[in-house]
Amino acid sequence: MVATPDAPYYRVDQHIHHRRKPSWVIHLPHITKPTSSNERPTFKQSVSLSLNILACFLYMMNYYIVEPSSTRYANALGTDDAMSGLLIGVMPWAAILSAFVYSIWSNRCYRSPLLTSGVLLAMGNILYATAYRYESITMALSGRFLTGLGGPRSMNRRYIADTTTMARRTAVNAAFGTATALGAALGPATAIMLNNAEFQFDVSIYGTVYFNGMTGPGYLMSLLWIAFTITLGLVFEEPTVRSGLEEQCRKEAMDLNVQSESQLNNATANNATIRSMSIDDATKEDSLTNSSNSASIGSQFSKLSNNLTVPVKICMFLLFSKMFTVESVISAASMVTKNRYGWAVQQVGTLGTIVGCLTIPISVFIGWVSKHCEDRVLMIWLMSFAVLGMGLLVDVTDFVSTETDTYNKGSALAVGPRRYIAGYLLVFCSVQAFDGVVGSVLSKVIPTALASGTWNSGFLATVVGTFGRACGDVFITSVGYIDLRQIMNLLFVPSFLILLSDLVLIWWNYDVLTARIYLIHPSTESMPTGEFV
Repeated sequence: MVATPDAPYYRVDQHIHHRRKPSWVIHLPHITKPTSSNERPTFKQSVSLSLNILACFLYMMNYYIVEPSSTRYANALGTDDAMSGLLIGVMPWAAILSAFVYSIWSNRCYRSPLLTSGVLLAMGNILYATAYRYESITMALSGRFLTGLGGPRSMNRRYIADTTTMARRTAVNAAFGTATALGAALGPATAIMLNNAEFQFDVSIYGTVYFNGMTGPGYLMSLLWIAFTITLGLVFEEPTVRSGLEEQCRKEAMDLNVQSESQLNNATANNATIRSMSIDDATKEDSLTNSSNSASIGSQFSKLSNNLTVPVKICMFLLFSKMFTVESVISAASMVTKNRYGWAVQQVGTLGTIVGCLTIPISVFIGWVSKHCEDRVLMIWLMSFAVLGMGLLVDVTDFVSTETDTYNKGSALAVGPRRYIAGYLLVFCSVQAFDGVVGSVLSKVIPTALASGTWNSGFLATVVGTFGRACGDVFITSVGYIDLRQIMNLLFVPSFLILLSDLVLIWWNYDVLTARIYLIHPSTESMPTGEFV
């Protein structure tokens, strides 16, 4: 497409200030018409987007529904408390493996991999619940592993990045974060209700169903995933145009033309530089149209390493570290509160439900604020609250006293139940809201050479975040075997330092974590005010 005096087009300005001249002509690959950032999705597009967000909600509910009863289930299967961390953590490790397959698959379509995901999730939950009948920890771990293989979050994130405009993307990612928080809240709440159930019945072929607080989560989630998969098969429609990806392509094309004009005006520019930039454009066009073509593993990794820019690396590190630290808080709650405060399943589940419900209005608020505020400003504020919350969970009295029975109860500096709840709330709410913002930033700064292929922002965000969650669960299991008495500081002191380093990293790289989108008319000589995204 060639921009004409009657056809406005977009430009991204990443702290490069140039006056726009009417004589510039921009060749945009495979774009039939510019998509307005205010264009509303159709009803069918909204339904498909809602199903992806619903899948995220169910997956997070599935992940956290076993957390309150994980320690008791591990004991019932013949293992000790520390195994509960692995019972939770095996799921994200499997999700890392499947994310690569789903990323390649979603280059061509979304429907088939989403249906496959639903089937695997239903089967994994049934296997997890069946382990109780055979008293097999191996079967329970296999069920959780199979559930992880069905993890759809990489596809959900990619669908959002590919089909929503950059102006709406932070708000939609906030909805994604809201679904994550709601799933994390409803999971423990459901576990509380299921904890009071106790019955059994026979089913032909399958055998005896033992339904209780430990197996109920598996049976319930399998039914929900079956219902979701059927609904998805009936109403989901493939996107005819990946508008978000096309806008990303236009953004890079405009940025390349801005740099091109700057070099042409510079006396040191030469024809070789101009030819190399033309080759660059052709390469990017190729990546948009042929991203689904097969390529060797070596070339895929070479493509990734060649296109990992500084902003992308920063976002990936933030995703890993925030997930590692929040997992140290959430998945360890059952073990920490049982040994330190004597809490039961109901109390642990109630805490998760309350903080999860509080996250929902916060995520909605972040989605609204994102339309008026830069993403990087939100990142600074949210990470500051996370650091404060994690600091509240560090018990300085345990550095000088190891009194076991009361855990220094009565000391003003000891972490009692109220302080633990306050710290838990701050960390959970701020980090869950931060997840949507940093995911949106990643989808905006990632090069189209990656965004249009296997290494898209949805894949990178899911794999890096899931790897952080999995490492956090392994970390919990490890420190549980080291010293249960000191488990709070063993978990939360490293997490506090990691979050503090994240805050410093965001502040130090403040200028590279943003972009501006301009709607420019060629007949206008001056540069209009741009929108930060």
